[in-house]
Amino acid sequence: MIRIRKKAAAPIPSILETKGKEGIEALKVRYDNGERDFKSKDFDSGIYGNKEVKNSLIEIQNYKCCFCESIIGHISYGDVEHFRPKAGWVQGNEKLNKPGYYWLAYEWDNLFLSCQICNQRNKKSLFPLLNPAQRALSHHNDIEIEQPVFIHPGREEVETLITFREEIPVPVDSNERGKATIELLGLDREILNEQRRKTLNMVRDIYELAKVFPDDEPQLKQEVINIVKKYVDASLLDETEYASMFRAFFRDNPVDF
Repeated sequence: MIRIRKKAAAPIPSILETKGKEGIEALKVRYDNGERDFKSKDFDSGIYGNKEVKNSLIEIQNYKCCFCESIIGHISYGDVEHFRPKAGWVQGNEKLNKPGYYWLAYEWDNLFLSCQICNQRNKKSLFPLLNPAQRALSHHNDIEIEQPVFIHPGREEVETLITFREEIPVPVDSNERGKATIELLGLDREILNEQRRKTLNMVRDIYELAKVFPDDEPQLKQEVINIVKKYVDASLLDETEYASMFRAFFRDNPVDF
């Protein structure tokens, strides 16, 4: 995961400012009239999943999953994911609790692009809090007092909480939120580790070659070092697949030779 900076990259999609706000107000009225059992059909995917919204997320996130950082455009359309689930939520292993965060169904800050595996197989309606007693149960409560277990990719500097040992994601200083985000979202699933391993191995091989390249061939050595530096520069770009892994690798393996 890396920080996703929406406000700096694009304006709020207009449909969220028009139909989205109208939809939220309608849901609030239904809640105040006693309705609690909101279902998926009560939320208009034509708003939160609108082409304008999705295309904006694709551009901002460089078609990468907000959680695992895999580029998904070549194999999947991707899901518009609600960070706080709209219809219902699960703290642990219990059944679905309702209502969910219905008043955030069309909120830009709550929407991200995710791959289907992270969203549909792992996160689903999971949204645990460090202190469940602080959960906002309706639009009359303040979500700002919540302490989500999951790292918010749009609000937090993810790399202060999750880093990598080679291709394996690990929590920084064994922090609880990083550990739970990795485990519950499956960010260390083996098939994902294998894909990261393949991309890292190529870079590591070039790095090791540059490191031991004989000094009696200074021009060739510099050319190899320059190739490594290109990978360092690429790791600083948010568009790079698995950028957070490469940043961690080069923090541990600086190009100082």
